[in-house]
Amino acid sequence: MYKPTKRVLAACLAAGMLLTVVGVRSDVQAGQDYDSSNVGISVKVGEYLEGNGAEDPVSDLTDGSVTMADVYAEPTATDAEPEVDLQAKTASLTNAEIFPQFQDRAVATTEGKVNIRVASSTDAEVIGALDRGGVCLVDEVGDEWSLIESGTCVGYIANEYLAYGDDAGQWCLDNGIVRSGVVNTATLKVRAEKDENSECLTLIPEGEEYYVYSQGDEWTEIAVDDDIRGFVKSEYIDVSFNNPRAVSVEEQAEMDRIAKEEADRAWLEYLAQQAALQQQAAAPQGGGGGTRRQATYTATQTTGGGGGGGAAAPAPTQTYAAPAGSGGADLVNYANQFVGNSYKWGGTSLTNGADCSGFVQSVYANYGYSLPRTAAQQSGAGTEVSLSDIQAGDLLFYSNGGDIGHVAIYEGNGQIVHASNSRDGIKTSSYDYRTPVKAVRVIGQ
Repeated sequence: MYKPTKRVLAACLAAGMLLTVVGVRSDVQAGQDYDSSNVGISVKVGEYLEGNGAEDPVSDLTDGSVTMADVYAEPTATDAEPEVDLQAKTASLTNAEIFPQFQDRAVATTEGKVNIRVASSTDAEVIGALDRGGVCLVDEVGDEWSLIESGTCVGYIANEYLAYGDDAGQWCLDNGIVRSGVVNTATLKVRAEKDENSECLTLIPEGEEYYVYSQGDEWTEIAVDDDIRGFVKSEYIDVSFNNPRAVSVEEQAEMDRIAKEEADRAWLEYLAQQAALQQQAAAPQGGGGGTRRQATYTATQTTGGGGGGGAAAPAPTQTYAAPAGSGGADLVNYANQFVGNSYKWGGTSLTNGADCSGFVQSVYANYGYSLPRTAAQQSGAGTEVSLSDIQAGDLLFYSNGGDIGHVAIYEGNGQIVHASNSRDGIKTSSYDYRTPVKAVRVIGQ
């Protein structure tokens, strides 16, 4: 059985021996069988809280007024089981000196999701789930269960499916959990080598976040874009793992509902498009030229659509709005609808993958402008403008330490939209997330 820690005893004495007034008894059931879905509060914890009139037993356990150590503080007179120091046990598990990000935290080490339950029984209600590599705050560690908080969920996960403290950090490192780094100094040089005398590839500003390949005591390797991978001093970048949080049952249900609505809508749009194509094929063919703009872009989604007999029906499609207007702000609005789509080196497809210059080339092509293929070539198109005079729709160019290697579309308000890299795809960033070296105006020159 647990014995009260020094911290708990001090608190109890200061509060006038609260536990003595309450009269808590310990009666933990041994020999229970658990699986990956087991997480919960024991019957005795529930009886204890119910006896004290708690409306929300979970909040009582997590707001500091009651702890698991308190609940199990007083053994029965016949209790002969060995005592365990909960404070020492918790400290040894959740301390994080090597990976301070995981101090008092744990990550899920299951292959898939692990359920979070409201009581310590496989029959207890599931209140949410934590995905593989998901992180949680550890409130208390018991013999077989840990009381955790993650996202909007507060409940229990079986200890065997968690790694704690420094062990959590090492597990994330060994299992390829993505890391990112945030610059903590005004301007940081990205070097070609792990050497302060090596070539400076670019400058990056404070507060921007970058993908981290590796981290050492002195140097951290980062990806700035598709054309820059270099080294920064480790002391000037704060690195952390990008662990997901738990998703509650209610949140998952809402996400499922939205996904179904979007899939159904896309399927209906696809059917309407097919009907229009059939009508067009059946109509008499006449002459006439085409227009320079497509009515829509369509991209196949992974969600499948239903179909009747005969050949299998295609997957539903996502529909994008046609180009509208003629100004730089109109072009930016058009480009922004492709944010989230994939990056593909050498690609020019706004829906199935483009690199930085392919993205710019395709966006501008839909507004009637023919641009060269590479970023370096595009930097010679249009009219060069001052970086202090840029406006929506202008092109910003970035150097990789020598030649121009990256291009983006300026949105206004200090933001750009661009095809960044294979990890992030098409995204928005601060215009100075790396140092721009040139600006060109194509629209309205």
